[in-house]
Amino acid sequence: MLLVNSTMYRSFLLAFVMLSVASAKAQENSPFSRYGVGDLYPQQTIASRAMGGVTAAFTSPQAINTVNPASYGFIPQVTFDVGISIDQRTLKSKSPLLNYSSANFLPSYVMIGVPLNRLKGWGAAFGIKPVARINYSVEELVQNGNADTLQKLHQGNGGLTQAFIGIGKRWGKHITGTNFSIGLNAGYEFGRRQTDNIINYIDSTPFTKSNYSATTTYSGVFINPGAMLSIGFGKKQDKITKVYESYQLRIGASANIQHNLNASQNSIVESFDYDANGAIVPLDTIKIQNGITGKLVIPLNYTVGFMLSNLLTDYGVSKWSIGADYTGGKWSDYRFYGQPDQVVNNWMLHAGGEFTPNLTSANGFSRAIYRLGFYTGKNYINADGNGYDEKAVTFGVGFNLRKYRGQYDNQQTLINTAIEIGKRGSTVNNVTENYFKLSVGFSLSDLWFVKRKYD
Repeated sequence: MLLVNSTMYRSFLLAFVMLSVASAKAQENSPFSRYGVGDLYPQQTIASRAMGGVTAAFTSPQAINTVNPASYGFIPQVTFDVGISIDQRTLKSKSPLLNYSSANFLPSYVMIGVPLNRLKGWGAAFGIKPVARINYSVEELVQNGNADTLQKLHQGNGGLTQAFIGIGKRWGKHITGTNFSIGLNAGYEFGRRQTDNIINYIDSTPFTKSNYSATTTYSGVFINPGAMLSIGFGKKQDKITKVYESYQLRIGASANIQHNLNASQNSIVESFDYDANGAIVPLDTIKIQNGITGKLVIPLNYTVGFMLSNLLTDYGVSKWSIGADYTGGKWSDYRFYGQPDQVVNNWMLHAGGEFTPNLTSANGFSRAIYRLGFYTGKNYINADGNGYDEKAVTFGVGFNLRKYRGQYDNQQTLINTAIEIGKRGSTVNNVTENYFKLSVGFSLSDLWFVKRKYD
């Protein structure tokens, strides 16, 4: 008979509720989310985000890397991980000259990693995380030939969420020597997009206001394979601490395979007016269509990279690590009901590293994990036809709340933080965005399942 650790069980339920509430309450106005599937969420854990987002070859006994499921073969104990983010965004428009700022509380993920067979290198993970969000309100003012001002208001909200389960297998030595691992995530993606396109003649009373409103729901399955190759070398013993160290070069790659989401759309064209409180009051229904079926084509996205680590072989963790990733997406293949959108193939270079002064120190700052990195590249959204460069610097700290006692320590508690300071767009774009993101992750590793010795 098995006992489930009650602390982790309650933590999982609490985090799931937090994720649901945060999804419902996250508010912003991002005109970029009008295109494609919306603004993409970072898929990395908080630990990886502080290192510039490197994931292709990243493994850690204190973190779950869901971007590359080949990392599951390195999970040493059951690990529960939840993350949230708070971001401050400032939009700047050159014509007309406008600024808009918003602060948003956003969920990041809720997930659990499980070592199915630690000695044979089997591991698994499952969880839920947002993929993209849609939230925008864009106004256009057009002067027509009759000297009337035509107001076009485009509004939208919604997003895309992913529930997944994955498994990984490792062959070879865990800490030193050479090992190879593969993994696969599979799951269910589901989302919703509601759009309103309102036309209003501001200066002319004879014309009624009109609105074309559409609500689209979509869902489907996806698969995400990954692989890693690790090469260990240079084993030696520190003369002072007597701890054995070695180096490990790890190379990894993963991909989200192109897949389709089945969609259903309800739409309505109507005339309306506003009441005293500014709410829409329908006047006449012009056209209604329900249950219009179609597909969303989500294109191939891939990640390749490397990581070099100085491993403490007696503890199973790294003293320091540096790495880099290249990510790309064939977003020119994206389709919504057979139609392309203002999106392009994107790419991003991620680089960063982490360092721990003394993992076994009684001093909390000495055993903390310090991380630094950056990313730069081209965003997949192409709203104005000029493309959007994106770049950011990242840094953060992982606080070990208890002293590490070795690779067979069955309980660890870690609070990870990450700060991103970046910009989307450049001088060639009319609208640019500066952002500041603060992310916090809580990672708890413990004995989740324990066999009863006595009934």
